[in-house]
Amino acid sequence: MKNLKRFENLFDLSGHIAVVTGAAQGNGLGIANALYEAGAVVVATDISFKDEQEKKMMDGIVKMTMDVTKEEEVKRVFAEIVKQYGKLDILCNNAGIIYKNLVEKLEIERFETVMDINLIGTVICTKHAVPYMKEAGWGRIVNISSSQAFLASETYSAYSASKAAVSHLTRIWGNELVKDNILVNALCPCYVMTPMMVDSISRKAEELGTDTEGGYKYFADMLPTHRLLEIEEIGNWAVVLCGELGMATTGSNISITCGQVQL
Repeated sequence: MKNLKRFENLFDLSGHIAVVTGAAQGNGLGIANALYEAGAVVVATDISFKDEQEKKMMDGIVKMTMDVTKEEEVKRVFAEIVKQYGKLDILCNNAGIIYKNLVEKLEIERFETVMDINLIGTVICTKHAVPYMKEAGWGRIVNISSSQAFLASETYSAYSASKAAVSHLTRIWGNELVKDNILVNALCPCYVMTPMMVDSISRKAEELGTDTEGGYKYFADMLPTHRLLEIEEIGNWAVVLCGELGMATTGSNISITCGQVQL
């Protein structure tokens, strides 16, 4: 006899309060929508929200502006969330940017900005979320890393270094916080159809003298499955890690790379 209700319960996040950083677009938007669909109260944070981005976000998701690199601002926003909803027990550290260049051409200020947002921002948000999770006796932290954390791609110095650090912090925090019933894992996707990726496809198509489909094929052919990920898939995996199925792992880096990286 089929029991679909049992599987539905595995993904039920009702009663949980989730914060997603960098949620205005891309992976963060996919994660915010998925967590909300799974029943969580979702607070989507970003440095700013534009009208066209908000239209893609599900009604009912709360939006708050927050710069992950400013510790006092993060502390204040988290305190506001807890004051309003009583707790904060899911954190998705998604905010991130990319900058690529050859080592001898690196602009150190831009390198540092990548580190500030991708790495230090993750540290700041985790630092100020964990006490609330400990108080609740339950917590889930999902860090967004990348397949580039495990590759040695030319020009990816800043981005890969930041994501490799996030992946290793995931291992450390997974061990450190498990005794408090706080599980920490990272999603490591390959190319995802974010606005940034769409721009890259357009530029590559122009460079190759082909159409958008040809630009897509250029990147897809780098992957064994010959396809790029959609932001909804990243959201689905975040739900898995925050739900009952996620109880089976902590300190793990989950490869969602269409075969590009086997961990």
